[in-house]
Amino acid sequence: MNKNGWGLRVELLYILMFLFCLVIATIGLNRLGLLGENPDALIKPDTEEKEVYSYEPLERKVVEAAKKYYIDNYSDSSEDIVIIRTSTLISNGYMTVLTDEKNRSCSGYAKVITSSGGNVVYVSYIKCPKYTTTGYESENDF
Repeated sequence: MNKNGWGLRVELLYILMFLFCLVIATIGLNRLGLLGENPDALIKPDTEEKEVYSYEPLERKVVEAAKKYYIDNYSDSSEDIVIIRTSTLISNGYMTVLTDEKNRSCSGYAKVITSSGGNVVYVSYIKCPKYTTTGYESENDF
């Protein structure tokens, strides 16, 4: 070999040091959970599929209770728009308390709109800690 350049021993030493560093890095990444499968990883990936909670059943519950309440109490009313609060529906026994997926209380109201042709439309609006129906107006709810 050339005496002014690297010799075989020096080259093999550098290759050995590189492989040693590569092994240490691989072990470290595996221990962190970033490489391979390690059940005891320090960093756990979020592989669980989270369910999306639907608030539509709560809104339907308000509409169904409001229909019964409206028929019982406002069937002969000439008002175009009637606001029925969930607190009224609950206190009169038309429905139970609205709760979200974590059993936190929700409030809301139903808007009953009577058209000139006599058609009745029921629209519910609810407010939960992490969800509010589009168009919800707080002044209609207590």
